[in-house]
Amino acid sequence: MEGQLCANLEISVEKPPGASPPSFIALLKVYRELLVSRIRNTQCLIDNLIENDYFSTEDAEIVVQFPTQADKVRKILDLVQSKGEEVSEYFICVLQKVTDAYYELQPWLDEIGYEPSENVCSKPVVNTDPVSRYCQKLRYELGRDSKFVMSYAQREEMLLEEIYSNSIMELVSFTNESLGKVYQLEALFDDTVGLLNEDGETIYVFGDAGIGKSILLQKIQSLWARKELDIGAKFFFCFRCRMFSCFKEDEAICLKDLLFKYNCYPDQDPTEVFHYILQFPHMVLFTFDGFDEIYSNFDLSSMPEMCSPSEAVHPLVLLVSLLRGKLLKGSKKILTARTGTEIQRNIIRKKVLLRGFSSSHLKDYTAMFFKDEGQRTLVLNQLEANPNLCSLCTVPLFCWIIFKCYEHFHSMFDSHELPDCSVTLTDVFLLMIEVHLNRSLKTSLLKNTTRSQAEVLKSRKGTLLALGKMAYKGMENSFFVFQQEEVSSVNISEGDLQLGFLRTVKGYSGCDDQFTYEFLHLTLQSFFTALFLVIEEKVSAKELLRFFNECSSTETVQPTCLRIPWLKKQLAGEDPFRNNEHFHFTNLFLCGLLSRSKQKLFRHLVLPAVIKRKRKILITYFGESMKSHLKGLTRSRLPNYNQIQVQPNFVWMLRCLYETQNEEVGKLAAKRMHANYIKLTYCNAYSADCSAISFVMHHFQKRLALDLDNNNINDYGVKQLLPCFSKLAVIRLSVNQVTDHGVRILYEELSKYQIVSFLGLYNNQITDVGAKYVAKLIEECSSLEYVKIGANKITSEGGKCLAQAIQKSKTMFEIGMWGNQVGDEGAKAFAEALRNHPRLTNVSLAFNGITTEGGKSIAEAMQHNNSVKIFWLTKNELDDEAAMSFAEMLKVNKKLVHLWLIQNRITAKGVKYLSEALKENTAIKEVCLNGNLISQEEAKAFEDEERIVCF
Repeated sequence: MEGQLCANLEISVEKPPGASPPSFIALLKVYRELLVSRIRNTQCLIDNLIENDYFSTEDAEIVVQFPTQADKVRKILDLVQSKGEEVSEYFICVLQKVTDAYYELQPWLDEIGYEPSENVCSKPVVNTDPVSRYCQKLRYELGRDSKFVMSYAQREEMLLEEIYSNSIMELVSFTNESLGKVYQLEALFDDTVGLLNEDGETIYVFGDAGIGKSILLQKIQSLWARKELDIGAKFFFCFRCRMFSCFKEDEAICLKDLLFKYNCYPDQDPTEVFHYILQFPHMVLFTFDGFDEIYSNFDLSSMPEMCSPSEAVHPLVLLVSLLRGKLLKGSKKILTARTGTEIQRNIIRKKVLLRGFSSSHLKDYTAMFFKDEGQRTLVLNQLEANPNLCSLCTVPLFCWIIFKCYEHFHSMFDSHELPDCSVTLTDVFLLMIEVHLNRSLKTSLLKNTTRSQAEVLKSRKGTLLALGKMAYKGMENSFFVFQQEEVSSVNISEGDLQLGFLRTVKGYSGCDDQFTYEFLHLTLQSFFTALFLVIEEKVSAKELLRFFNECSSTETVQPTCLRIPWLKKQLAGEDPFRNNEHFHFTNLFLCGLLSRSKQKLFRHLVLPAVIKRKRKILITYFGESMKSHLKGLTRSRLPNYNQIQVQPNFVWMLRCLYETQNEEVGKLAAKRMHANYIKLTYCNAYSADCSAISFVMHHFQKRLALDLDNNNINDYGVKQLLPCFSKLAVIRLSVNQVTDHGVRILYEELSKYQIVSFLGLYNNQITDVGAKYVAKLIEECSSLEYVKIGANKITSEGGKCLAQAIQKSKTMFEIGMWGNQVGDEGAKAFAEALRNHPRLTNVSLAFNGITTEGGKSIAEAMQHNNSVKIFWLTKNELDDEAAMSFAEMLKVNKKLVHLWLIQNRITAKGVKYLSEALKENTAIKEVCLNGNLISQEEAKAFEDEERIVCF
């Protein structure tokens, strides 16, 4: 821009060789208007000119008398030019060195080729620009605040760099279909990938509780503070959305106070800093963590849209106006929320799904957590032996808790091996509570006092009740922040606070003069709520089932919950498993704490008769609500199968069932499904959920079809399905995180029972190694008819193994290989498999890098095939020569019905070969050639042959 302005002035400062340097006074005159229009900060110039005795106090007083910034700059230029060349050069030197304040002039400085003289270089330049000072302060404070992560261990703090580990981040569409992985955080702001709506300004990050949303924002904050996040953001403002619940209904603040009072306050000239932010909103990055945790009686629907940055309004109006782009339009925003919180599309720029740890991420995190190599190896080996724990460890929060409690797993079972039994999430949280209560107990200096879990919990029953009561009161209203008086009212002592289950948080609203508290994680508040419902003897049946009833309400989550028109709250009928996560976790823990296996533990805390009464209430209600839920599922009739299509809330029902560890309840659920094809697609099921799925599905008496496509299941999840494999005739695991190791498990188990007919592994992370296991399964399992293994990482080596196995199989009906890279070598192997195959009917080798050579081999082999009806060869590199071979094949093969050659390199010449061949073939219904090298004009020549589809 500066270059354009200079060009418009039609003045050149280039000097001929040997000429004397240009006058700096003349330079300032030539570019006077450019400087006046681009210098926004005069104080830094004045400060440095005074510091080096170029300006007197009187000079500064003259400048500040002028009302506008432009007039001040003009006066400074007049004074500087009047004081000579050295002062004029020093003026330019300040502009060059204080880049933060005068960044818009840097291209101009480069253009004029300014290099300070030795004399001027010796003069100090100090950046006193209020905006620059504020940015420095902001980076310092955010860097300090993000350096540590608070743990559950008695306010123990851990360095972020020692605990943060990458997890699976995936860009998704509005309908949550994958658009690719995110490997670098800068990619979140790169519009070349994953852009859904160019008018939206918010990057929406979502995932389940404990999946790592908050720590991801902390990592982004830390990188920005260290200048290691190059996204063009000069300002960073972070907000935890639940804190907006602290503001009273009648409170009103302006945008300036929201930014500065509740983040970092400028030491100098807040007005100028705020004015700068308003002028350059694209240099601002906001993070809003936990949008689904806002709870307020305030009704936003009665308020007009807010556009004025100076007007004082309720803070929630400011929040919504920022997200909508009505305030600071052009600023960058990251918004997090739990899965199931749908935000209207018009504010979203990108959607990012956090999926937790993959198996490789878990190994990296284990290496980070356990520094000792021997201990690390032991942990990895034992986790590998216990897929149930491994599955829980895919959720970063639960992984951290398990690792912190690892020694207690050892001591609890008096073994160096982890127990070969089911470990529920309730077990993990009970162990975590025990570990940190144990730390508070005084022990002898000479001996270690070992107490049982029951003894530890009994010794701190008062503490557990107090924490539980406060958690319950908050959960009743979906409230997650507590004032000092609320803490005191339930008799939580200072010693209780030191246990580390609560942490202090920055006060908002009128609470600044006292501490504000929250549980360290939402799931911990849910656990203490459930614990209170179990050990408080006076809890009625209605109160015990309170949160099941909240989930089954026909109203929104809370009648008084924050009403934002574009925040869509999912509605449901009489369904206790509706997506409402903080209630769901409470219900899950309640099922776990009232399970039969916990009766012995809790008889030390509450009368056995009370536990028995509560168990009966829960199981009765659970049975009835489960019956109601299962009746409402979508059902359809398929050949040999009765299918039910479940919703994501079904997974919560399974989780609750699993926590009970009650085989009779699991058997009842299986019976009441009245189906043998369970479709669990798009249910956001994690590997740990496979334990719950198996818990119910292994009770099925007959062969079963299980569809788990489009979830978040990795190898550990596959291992959790072991109890089901003896029943599984159909297993679909497409679009998950399965690797070669998971495929090996599938081969080893499915080959034992010889009943599987359909194996779906499309779009996973399978290489040639995994392809070989699938090939062995095809060879050994005569029942296998359908294999979908496209969009993996299979090359010609794996392709040849699969082709050879298919050649030997007499039962294979369909093979789907779309989106691999088998190339011509793999194509030749498949050609041999096709030759005279007795049954193979549907074949897809689309998008596999097959050229003319491979295409000709396939075409020649198909002259000797009478079984294939549909052949997909879309998105390869087949040309007219290949088309001619397929034309010759069509003259011979009268069984093929559909041939797809879409998006290849066939021209009108190749189309003509195919069209001529169809005159001798009446069996084929279509040859699809869309997306080839043929124009609409050329396609008109083939209009008479309707089976040739060019457009």
